[in-house]
Amino acid sequence: MNDPFDTMLSQIIQTSNPSVFFNSFQKDYHCFDNLQMRNDPKINPFSTVYNENFHFVISVQHGTMNLIINGQEVKLKSNDFLLIMPFTKIEVLTSFCSCFCCAITNYIALDLYNMIGMPDNISENCYTFHHYHFHPQQTEMLLNDYMRLKAITLRQSTPLHEEMLKSAIGIFLSHMFSFLAVTNKIEYKSPLFLRQVFDKFLLALSQHYATERKVEFYAKLLDVPPKHITAATNRYAEKTASRVINEYVIFKIKAVLYNNQLSVKAVSDMFNFPSQSFFGRYFKRVTGYSPARFMSRHSKKLSKQTPFMP
Repeated sequence: MNDPFDTMLSQIIQTSNPSVFFNSFQKDYHCFDNLQMRNDPKINPFSTVYNENFHFVISVQHGTMNLIINGQEVKLKSNDFLLIMPFTKIEVLTSFCSCFCCAITNYIALDLYNMIGMPDNISENCYTFHHYHFHPQQTEMLLNDYMRLKAITLRQSTPLHEEMLKSAIGIFLSHMFSFLAVTNKIEYKSPLFLRQVFDKFLLALSQHYATERKVEFYAKLLDVPPKHITAATNRYAEKTASRVINEYVIFKIKAVLYNNQLSVKAVSDMFNFPSQSFFGRYFKRVTGYSPARFMSRHSKKLSKQTPFMP
């Protein structure tokens, strides 16, 4: 059965302009671009795509693109770069640009980040994005990396296909992170009170997710009533604060389970659950399946992957 996000994204892109390239490998790696559209780089506006499971990168080669990401309007221009985290709603308003995009499943992306080393100035927070403006030489290098990655996705499947793909992505991410580490981020600071509460809540959640899963804790930490946090998450994530917390915790747990270096009990202890059985019920309540089932289908060891060497 096709992945719903994969199917939806493919349909949206092909409907927007049939000349747009789209390809996917094992539902975990997506790439798409309009680099062949020399005379008419327009992509028609398309409705909101809900990105629950992927880390997106968008690189604009030339032209302009206007988007809305979780209620925030974002304007891209030539040599702009976006890193979009999971649990984001992405809507394209207008696009008159040449660009390419990649999307990698959450837990695979986080595993690669850990191996390569994410810069300290980049947050892994969900419900957010990072916007940068690169030098043309940096954009050109990332384009070359993308073309290598794209070529590998189009090859006939071989026993080492995913290892080759991950190596190409690893090179792309190594270059990307080296650029991000020395480039000033374009900040989006809103004067709106609820937006400020939302941003502060996400930052606090990224620091305390392993031990704290109660809205009241974060309300006390931020010195605001719990209803203000709930109002902020309802507005900018369209979810309750409790749901945002649970999704973020599961997002982090999946990364640990995928890496498969710890037992389920050790993961339960790592995230401060009172017992392994409680952890199992919590994970299944949020995801619909057990931690053991996730590991049996997505364990890094099962895919016999080789380490990436940049």
